[in-house]
Amino acid sequence: MYPLRRMRPRTLLSTLFLAGGAFLVPLLVAPERAWAQDDLEELPDGEPEVMRDDSTDPYLKALALQRKGKFQSAQRAFWKVLKTYPDSVHKQDILLRSGWDGTENHFAGVVVLHESGPPSRRIDVAVMGDGFTVAKKDQKKELQWAELCVEVLISEPSFGEYLDYFNYYFVRLVSEDEKVDPKMTDAQKAKIDEKNKRRAKKKKYDYETALDCKAMGPQGQVMADRQKVFHWLSVAAQVVPGVMDDSLVIAFARFGKLGMGGGGVANVGRPDKSVTVHEFGHAFTGLRDEYTNNPTLPPRPIRAPNATSDINDIPWQHFLDAKTKGVEVIEGGATYKKGVWRPAKTCAMNSAGATGFCPVCREANVLAIYRYVSPIDTSSPATTTEVSVVDGDDDVLAVTPMQPRSHDLEVTWHVASVEADADGPEAATSSGTGGMRRGGHRRWRRRGRRAYEDRSALDKAPVGDLSKLAKKPRKKKGQPKRHQFPVGQLPPGRYKVTVVVRDTTPWVLKDTNHLLEERETWWVTVAPQP
Repeated sequence: MYPLRRMRPRTLLSTLFLAGGAFLVPLLVAPERAWAQDDLEELPDGEPEVMRDDSTDPYLKALALQRKGKFQSAQRAFWKVLKTYPDSVHKQDILLRSGWDGTENHFAGVVVLHESGPPSRRIDVAVMGDGFTVAKKDQKKELQWAELCVEVLISEPSFGEYLDYFNYYFVRLVSEDEKVDPKMTDAQKAKIDEKNKRRAKKKKYDYETALDCKAMGPQGQVMADRQKVFHWLSVAAQVVPGVMDDSLVIAFARFGKLGMGGGGVANVGRPDKSVTVHEFGHAFTGLRDEYTNNPTLPPRPIRAPNATSDINDIPWQHFLDAKTKGVEVIEGGATYKKGVWRPAKTCAMNSAGATGFCPVCREANVLAIYRYVSPIDTSSPATTTEVSVVDGDDDVLAVTPMQPRSHDLEVTWHVASVEADADGPEAATSSGTGGMRRGGHRRWRRRGRRAYEDRSALDKAPVGDLSKLAKKPRKKKGQPKRHQFPVGQLPPGRYKVTVVVRDTTPWVLKDTNHLLEERETWWVTVAPQP
């Protein structure tokens, strides 16, 4: 099992701020009047400004209690603020953080479980729990279960290998009740309601929890209310900008069974069960079930990386052509016994994650990761302006690739001489991908930002000859490998220098859209020594 590196690269102090601090009322609710500068107070440690009124000091004390993990004391302190100052400028934030209005369901901060880079360059996953009360022991268990979710997920090789392509955040939620709403018909509920009229102690079937998890599937599989999931995710995004960028969530329910997944949300019960891997395969990669318990034929065509209802159109044909061990065409898949075919006898999508993913699903996972994350993490200098150096200078072009756990990405440099009056960087497209297709930005949350780039330019080989001038990357413990190209060692002239970064993992046999590859191109002028 891969160890989690918690609170990296943030310090413990900044993480404690995330656990309880917030971008307060100015970001959560529009102020009712224009506030003068004197009405604002700058908080320590770089936290945002807070609007001031008579309730501010007791409000900040309540917030400090929540940061320290004294959740019950914080809740009572927040309630006291509202009781004393019902028109407090902090009212909206207090309601979100204490559950004063209607139920005790509330938000209690964000904890960084694993952070490997800026949210804009990583896959951001929020983990949140349902059915954990404000009691200290419940909140301790909720954090432990959140950590278990990530540990179970990265114990599966295809997600563990690419751990540092992800950021994982725990969105701490407090629920009034503990249990999951049972699966009941309206008639069954009416019968209980009728009996409740004659009972001193009423029987509940509709529990008040932060995510309103219910037993929904045929086997009582747990499912959270999506509207509530994304409500709390939007609240968390005020504390950690970027946590909602990819709208990916693992929602676990304290008394939930099994799980359901799709559309970015993986619903699970107890997270130390391997069902977490299975449901994330649904939610993140778009994989279909490979078990078969439905005797009917599918009502509509099915096509996914690991399932098809067309025996003449097999999505994993390239694995069959390569004679990959364990990959076949087996009837039965997507829950149907007939009329659908799957690729393997055993797989996480068949046995709830216990056996790991089959080669077909593993490839789909890696491709899904690269739909979000570029193989190039950073590069310098900017490619939008021409680089000018003098022959013999020490100037370098540099690129830092992403870093899987057990292998390095391939980095090659290509150099082509160009005419002095040839079009420069202003006429070229960055990264060789042609930019975002129209309307793509709105769909990042479903398939990943790079899935909607026009990557057709990568069908062609990079311009220029393979260069041997590139320096070997510097190896510093705990630091990413930085590849450099010494442009000052090129003879005087004008050049187009392209770096190609590619993941050559054997887990991917077919990468039609070149997702495992990225390029950066610089235009360079090398002047002779004066």
